[in-house]
Amino acid sequence: MKKKVLVVGAGSGIGKALFDELKNKTEVLGISRRGKKFTSTDKLEFGINYYVDLLIEQDIIEFKKFYLNNFKSIDTIYFCQGSGLFDKVENISTKDFEEHIKLNLTSNFILIKEFFSLLKKSKQNPFVCFLSSTAGKIGFPESTAYCSSKHAVSGFAKSLREEWKKEKIRVFTVFPGAIATEIWNGREGFSKSDMIKPKEFTKFLSSFIDLPKSIVIDESYVLPMKGIL
Repeated sequence: MKKKVLVVGAGSGIGKALFDELKNKTEVLGISRRGKKFTSTDKLEFGINYYVDLLIEQDIIEFKKFYLNNFKSIDTIYFCQGSGLFDKVENISTKDFEEHIKLNLTSNFILIKEFFSLLKKSKQNPFVCFLSSTAGKIGFPESTAYCSSKHAVSGFAKSLREEWKKEKIRVFTVFPGAIATEIWNGREGFSKSDMIKPKEFTKFLSSFIDLPKSIVIDESYVLPMKGIL
């Protein structure tokens, strides 16, 4: 049986590339603000990116209800959502900082809480995969918000891995370097030609689907040839 996979943040960037990559090998669903709107009476279809605003907890809860109307378990969740907030600390508003943390971190917590029971029911070696960043390990100038959120994602994943060992749900964390997505648009001093293409990066991410249950991708670093840009 093909694994049932959810890609969070499937509307753009890495999430969209991964969603497209997984269509031929899994029963994949996506959620993002660029997705198709649904009602509780609709029939869920694999290969569709559905509309969910990850800043709104009730949207996540409603999607879970929609999913439960069709299936009682899920095998894999990839957390690819996120935004970039790059500026000097004195120029960042509290509102923008809080919304950035909510999307990059808090939405992970809400989704994990809502889908935990479905992962427990999986018979297909379940795992979740979080995307942190090299900014989740070191600091960069004009990146206080982004580094804060990515460090936090890493800490959340590390703790969850220990908590879920007894549940036999694997927790993977990937720390990518520069991936040529929209997050770099308008940022001076960086060339996308030096970065990893999203489609190439998702070849790596999608390979996790075929790993035996004995293997855990505890922390992996994926960098372009030039290293950390």
